[in-house]
Amino acid sequence: MKDFLPKLLIGFSLLALGFGYGFASSHFRIFPYKDVRNAYVAFQALRDLRKENPRMKNVESWEETDLRKPLYRKVRPDAGSEPILILGNERTYADDKGQSYGAWIADRDGTILHAWKYPGEIWKLGDRKAVGDFWRSYPVGAHVFPNGDLLVSYQGVGMFPPAMGLAKFDKDSNILWKNPGLLHHWFSVGPDGKIYIPGRKTGASPMALPDREKEIVCEQIDFGYDSIDVFDANGRKLREIDTLQALVDSDLTGLFNSNQEQPDAVETCDPTHLNDVQILTQDMAAQYPRFKAGDLLVSFRTLNTIGVLDPETELFKWHFQGPSHHQHSPRFLGNDVIVFLDNLGGQVSRGTSRILAVNVDSSAFESVFPRAGVELPEMEFRTKNAGSIDTSAGGDRILVSWTRQGLVWEIDVSSGELLWEFVNTHTVDGRPARISTYTAKYVPRPAFEMNGGRLD
Repeated sequence: MKDFLPKLLIGFSLLALGFGYGFASSHFRIFPYKDVRNAYVAFQALRDLRKENPRMKNVESWEETDLRKPLYRKVRPDAGSEPILILGNERTYADDKGQSYGAWIADRDGTILHAWKYPGEIWKLGDRKAVGDFWRSYPVGAHVFPNGDLLVSYQGVGMFPPAMGLAKFDKDSNILWKNPGLLHHWFSVGPDGKIYIPGRKTGASPMALPDREKEIVCEQIDFGYDSIDVFDANGRKLREIDTLQALVDSDLTGLFNSNQEQPDAVETCDPTHLNDVQILTQDMAAQYPRFKAGDLLVSFRTLNTIGVLDPETELFKWHFQGPSHHQHSPRFLGNDVIVFLDNLGGQVSRGTSRILAVNVDSSAFESVFPRAGVELPEMEFRTKNAGSIDTSAGGDRILVSWTRQGLVWEIDVSSGELLWEFVNTHTVDGRPARISTYTAKYVPRPAFEMNGGRLD
């Protein structure tokens, strides 16, 4: 008993010491706080990722109808006639040879004019960390050049961070170059060939905003925020614009939600979530007196905000926040109007997702689709995340990719009526499946030699 009591006291002392140091480590964020915290967050991410199957990425749902191939359908006679570029993946137009369409251009009746072969996995993890037993990449944004070259952005699943890179292919599906930087989401290409795309940066929590009584606080130590990265036509990086710095310098720190009890704390691990960068061209600039050619239209999902940034001063000229929730894909429509996809701000009874139009000068906004008094299509239109839009050359029609529905609709801007639709259904493992559709765009009728969809 005499020997047991000292040992018991020593044991309790060690426990108390360990508890005390653990508390101090958490409170003062000293060793090994960072390692323990990141391990805990990684465990949570692993648990969440095991609920999904990266191998089935791009299959949004199993089709409940007998539709086993894509549907192209004109709904109204005044639908557009331009060919459509659609971004595919390993499950679109797959054949028995293991080939599939990475992207294609089709007429409105579904006639394939040209196709690019899905290249397979072209990326490596690099500086990213795998979370789970399997990771893979998938295409998100696309741009087709007059000579048939195709530029594609990629993101990843089963890894962190999920930003994957940018790759350029020729018309025959050969890789011309690829940049494995932390690049992501949707991008644009200027008339001079420069590429403007969201890039991912890393911050350490807590991170104070410059000269402001506000700091980003994340449950893990390392977190991501965004830059606008500029590349030349050959994929070489020219510069980057730090979006957090731009927001601070533009005196827009009030856009960040803070903790009620700690007003100086912005509790988030994704403070900006930049999901699109679009350049204002010279042809459109005259329709926006407040802006000039070269200004950049961006969307911050976390902030529920769209804005226009001057890349020369790196300051915001204009921003709009209020009616949208986790919006995507702002586009210059013309006549001082900007349109964008509001993912979750609409009424549940009207589909939740909607297309909003805002006047730059007055900030007045309206729902282009669904429009009050206009009968809704029978098919569901709700994309909880992702989704993109494109505008016709005349600004009278909008092409909407409801990513999570595997659905593309053409909408009349003035009436809000459905004009044309594409349903991205393909056969997967012998079953009809709805495939995610990240990008659909109007394209001029191609001037390069087309392959008619033949990949061999």
